[in-house]
Amino acid sequence: MKRFAFLFAAATAFLCAQAHKFEISQERDAFIIDGRETLIRCGELHFARVPREYWRHRLRMCRALGLNAVCAYMFWNYHELERGKYDFSGEKDVAAFCRIAQEEGLWVILRPGPYTCAEWEFGGLPWWLLDEGADKVRVRTRDPKYLDAAKAFLRRVADELRDLQVTKDGPILMVQDENEYGFFGNDNAYIKELYDTLREAGFDIPVFTCNPATMLRAGAIPETFKVVNFGANPENAFNKLREVQPKGPQMCGEYYPAWFDSWGQPHHTKSVNIMLNDIDWMLSHRGSFSLYMAHGGTSFGWWAGCNSPFLPQTSSYDYEAPISEQGRATPKFHALKTLLEKYMDPAERASLPAIPEAIPVQSFNVTSRAKVIALKSSPIGGGETKDPLPMEMLGQGYGAVVYKSKIPSGKGGALKAVNLRDFACVFVDGRFAGFLDRRSPARCVDIRPVGREREVSLVVTHMSRYNFGEAMNNSAKGLMPPVTLGGEPLNGWKAEGAPMDEAYIEALDFDGAASASSGPCTFKRYRFELSRTDDTFLDVRHWSKGMVWVNGHALGRFWGIGPTQTMFVPGCWLKKGMNEFVIWDFGGNVPVEGIKCVSEPVLDELHPEDDFVEIETRFNRELILPRKPLAAGMLPNTSDAQEIMLKSPVEARQVAFFMDQSWPNDILVASIAEFELLDADGKSIPHDSWSFISVSSEEALREDGSAENAIDGQISNFWHSRWSDEKAHPPHHIAIDLGGKYKISGFRYTPRQVGVNGRVKRYRFYAADALAK
Repeated sequence: MKRFAFLFAAATAFLCAQAHKFEISQERDAFIIDGRETLIRCGELHFARVPREYWRHRLRMCRALGLNAVCAYMFWNYHELERGKYDFSGEKDVAAFCRIAQEEGLWVILRPGPYTCAEWEFGGLPWWLLDEGADKVRVRTRDPKYLDAAKAFLRRVADELRDLQVTKDGPILMVQDENEYGFFGNDNAYIKELYDTLREAGFDIPVFTCNPATMLRAGAIPETFKVVNFGANPENAFNKLREVQPKGPQMCGEYYPAWFDSWGQPHHTKSVNIMLNDIDWMLSHRGSFSLYMAHGGTSFGWWAGCNSPFLPQTSSYDYEAPISEQGRATPKFHALKTLLEKYMDPAERASLPAIPEAIPVQSFNVTSRAKVIALKSSPIGGGETKDPLPMEMLGQGYGAVVYKSKIPSGKGGALKAVNLRDFACVFVDGRFAGFLDRRSPARCVDIRPVGREREVSLVVTHMSRYNFGEAMNNSAKGLMPPVTLGGEPLNGWKAEGAPMDEAYIEALDFDGAASASSGPCTFKRYRFELSRTDDTFLDVRHWSKGMVWVNGHALGRFWGIGPTQTMFVPGCWLKKGMNEFVIWDFGGNVPVEGIKCVSEPVLDELHPEDDFVEIETRFNRELILPRKPLAAGMLPNTSDAQEIMLKSPVEARQVAFFMDQSWPNDILVASIAEFELLDADGKSIPHDSWSFISVSSEEALREDGSAENAIDGQISNFWHSRWSDEKAHPPHHIAIDLGGKYKISGFRYTPRQVGVNGRVKRYRFYAADALAK
């Protein structure tokens, strides 16, 4: 008996007695549903990113598009906000979501984690894993402090969903084991532990793993079915898949119609023709796929994630998907629907539902003057400590923490917090003194000395824990030592919390509290009446930074730098009659005299001038290079990663990588998908403390070619030198400060995967304690 047939024999035998039969056939290289070879045309849709009232609408949109399945990520932290307290009710009722999918004629491919990524806060992991300190647990490993809690979650998921498997006449065809583990590690025993937990918990359907084409062997245990993730070149990806899985159906687990957005970077788009050509190739070669995303939705509340090194993502998760953030059919939708229908038989084509009517959108002005109150906080953490503690060790996961200390009489100078996570408003005796910002660790607030003791308060707010890569093990938030004043440590700290959860927002007393002057770290409430409950978009252009709630529902974050300049307001969260917006105005410039809502989203405007602080430019900063590079040479024109080892390891804090010539034919531009440094053991050095000290140029008009793409751990995007207007001429370079000294034995360069334009041909590599003036 062949391997897959053996692995799933029990499930297949049981299926034979059910109304539906599902099999992964090695002999026929196909998925078999009810005896027929079936191509899975799937689309990703996250119920946590869509109001429950709109689940059926979005699922019906997927079916009308021509999909026959949906992928459903689950986010562990969404269901277990507090350790041991699970919530699968209301907006979190995953079983109800799966039942609605089945009613709408869709199969479900379940992705329960425990790690998911998905540009979701901490990759779906709960914050309380860090409550003993970030160095006390290693996530995504067999560390019992992580693994025991992860297994408990998977068992609880099984309690909700085991009866909705296809083996019990439900819609769930397959369940995923972890997610893209190849980007993180290579411990097959860890993947096997999770596999065994899924089986023991009652999942008798096929279990699968997914990875990008270059990392398919990591965690590739024989018990699982393998799928491959990519955003281009399906032929190459499927060939790589055949190397690790010679027989069975071929499937793309994530095909990207565009990409997610990060604050301060251009909005991502992708040509509809590229998408159509790739999907057409897969279907014509009997390949199945899942579109990531079919409908992106919104990362409401605090749930948007962050890539390393500190690239927080926008609350809008529109993804330029076929179904827009507001649920509308886009040009991609109609083009893809036409393509998919070509691969359907007449009966299936006739069974597709009509495209649901678009949910109406409205615009209006809120003319009432806002009521303004100061931040409310209460003691947390149990008393004074010598050094400030991370937010998690204080027992709080989200919101803001107010850290307080005393400035002795006669003391003053530059206040610095080099380990701030992530932003702080500084107050001295209640008066605003300035901002601190993790993007500029050297940034300070000058405090003049006076002849009396004073209280300094740092209101610290976070911008998402890392959702990807080894940096997740450095995800603690809040304020950490050292905090210095005039170069000397500032000791003796107390903490107060403002969790900004539903109970906190509901308890804000705008009518009973004294009015505060408009400024940083205030809450503003706007009341307004509506006669209709259509969807809308809150216009946040030129607001610096903060968060918004409507009628108690957390919409997400705004940040004036863009590219997102509106916030989706679901009509199902509005009421006929009186409504209210509550705004956490961290930056202090949200207008008091009225705001407005518009009928169209603004997803692609960058306004760095609207940041709450001024960030120093890094372009073409002068470098001081050693006389000879540590490595130099020529690289082949290939999509494969290239490792270059130094003659002997060096200890350095700053590195520079120069590209003197590019493929093909010495064109003027250069590009890098990923640039990694290797430590003394040949392992990749974590990126979470890295920052750019100089970049020759980057493309920001026609695509997101920002330099951060070269060190974010994702091979699907890339840094690209400027090309849309006047091209930047070689040599091109990126220069990086590592945040500390490391022993470097070499580096790994991954070329851009889509096309060959600008792949590195001739290079130079430098490393030293200091390379920039």
